[in-house]
Amino acid sequence: MIKLIIMFGLLLVVTACSSISVTSDYDPATDFSGYKTFAVHEGTVDGSALENAPLIKRRVIDAVRKVMVSKGFLLTEENNADIVLYPFAGTNDKIKVTDWGYSYGPYWRRYPNGRNIDVSSYTEATLVLDLVDSKSDQLIWRGAGTGAIRENNSPEERTEAIDNAVSRILENYPPTK
Repeated sequence: MIKLIIMFGLLLVVTACSSISVTSDYDPATDFSGYKTFAVHEGTVDGSALENAPLIKRRVIDAVRKVMVSKGFLLTEENNADIVLYPFAGTNDKIKVTDWGYSYGPYWRRYPNGRNIDVSSYTEATLVLDLVDSKSDQLIWRGAGTGAIRENNSPEERTEAIDNAVSRILENYPPTK
């Protein structure tokens, strides 16, 4: 029984980690080795869904700080930083339709009863992390993660999901050439 519980727990962890799709892009002409300090822009970012969710925005900023510090970057004030990270988020309502094919009655019936179709709706969120060179004010790196929102999560579960998403998004920063 204990082995079954442990395997189920590991399955949940793997599922949670794989539920976000991550991409990144960067300017290949940029020398990333010169960046030592960073700041996270805490002001308003026009059009970002984070502006309507201050608790989520705070969790994103905290997660970004933790990940960047763990990578060896020094957290500083925005006006003294080599790079400034701008968090942005958006949401989309989605509908998932699964067609399971025709359903058949008992084994002796040859004719289908109709189609088995499941329809469900969910909200998908995208978190974008833009890194801007503070001297040139140019975008040098962008990472994005997209996944379904689980609205019934506890605050602790939301924090864990955001920490995971930010960690996965920043996994490839700085890029290796």
